[in-house]
Amino acid sequence: MANAKDTRTMAAMVREEDLEELKELQGDLQNRIDKASEDGRVFMMQQYVVLYALVTTEVKRIQARFHRETTAANRRAAKELKVSRKEQRESA
Repeated sequence: MANAKDTRTMAAMVREEDLEELKELQGDLQNRIDKASEDGRVFMMQQYVVLYALVTTEVKRIQARFHRETTAANRRAAKELKVSRKEQRESA
C-alpha cells in the first residue's frame, strides 16, 4: 500500500498528456455505454458506467488541480511584478 508521501509524489507527476488520455478514455467509455445500450447488453453497460464514473471523477480532480496551479502561478507572477515595480519606483 502506498503511503501519503508516495501518493502526493505520484499526483505531482500528472502531465497534460495524462489528462488528455483520461479524457479520451472517458469518451471511449461513453461510446461503449451507448453501444452496449443499443445491443441490450445490460451487464456490460453497467460495468462501463462504473468505469466511466471513476474516470470522470479523476478528470474533474486533475482539471481542478491544474486550474488551482495556474491561478497560483498567475498570483505569484502578479505579486512579483508588483514588488519589482515598487523597487523600481523606490530606486528612481
